Amino acid sequence: MPATPQAALAQMLPEALAKQNSLGPLLSSLATMVAKQGALPEPVLRAAMEVLAQRIAMPANGPTADMLKAAIAKSGIYLEAGLSTATPPSGDLKAGLTALKGALATWLGGTPAPVAPGKQTPPPLKGMPLRGEIVETAPLPVSPREAGRVLHGQADSALSRVKLMQLASLPDVAPQRAAAAEQRIELPFLIGNELVMAQFQVSRDGGRQKSEAKRGWSMRFAMSFSGTGEVGAEVGILGKSVNVALWAVEPETAERLNAALPELGKALAALGLDPGGVRVRSAPPEMPKPGSGHLLDSLT
Repeated sequence: MPATPQAALAQMLPEALAKQNSLGPLLSSLATMVAKQGALPEPVLRAAMEVLAQRIAMPANGPTADMLKAAIAKSGIYLEAGLSTATPPSGDLKAGLTALKGALATWLGGTPAPVAPGKQTPPPLKGMPLRGEIVETAPLPVSPREAGRVLHGQADSALSRVKLMQLASLPDVAPQRAAAAEQRIELPFLIGNELVMAQFQVSRDGGRQKSEAKRGWSMRFAMSFSGTGEVGAEVGILGKSVNVALWAVEPETAERLNAALPELGKALAALGLDPGGVRVRSAPPEMPKPGSGHLLDSLT
């Protein structure tokens, strides 16, 4: 048996990387099948509704802090931690995906043969910048059972992605590679009738020279919405001081964000925060460059 959670998750890494995909295609497929009366048997339908309940209807003024907190708590990355303390989060995504896979396998008479996946979303790996992508969907087979095979494959892919997010959220066990612990989360939002997958990353300031009382927090997110294109933000908080860097791929969206900066500064001040740097970039964050020696094979 693996000695640590990191070792256990690392064992499943190759398979998860090959199968993983965003939750978005599964949610779109489930919404289509649920709308067809009698297309799914009752146990599958119940499990499908549990997974569809993960979608967050975006309010006109944006999500509240409590709304995001509740969504992150049931995003799937905390399931085992909750089970270990007998307090699993209600409506957990990972538990829901597992139940859906089981219900589909029972209906189909066993684990179906894998279905070739569509376009894969880049995997959520530690240290990689967040990127938002449009949810791409493909027509489902006409036969309900053939559509069920597709649903099973999509549920398996989404479950593999949650496992990768759990692995990315674990701290490094090697002291020489220790980095700030981070949480990687993917949340589904309904903006009007459009499903948008938002990528989040929350981490503590990794500076070892700072005392715990002076360490801050960093939050990043990225999403792609048809009305704006791909957008994202990096927010750093230290005490009452906050720095915000917004970015947008589309020049028109970047201009609109830039015009709204004075309003954003006032909103932050109204919350009792001290706005430091508040700016807009016209490009997403660059891929991090490996440090010297990181690719050295120490065994040769």
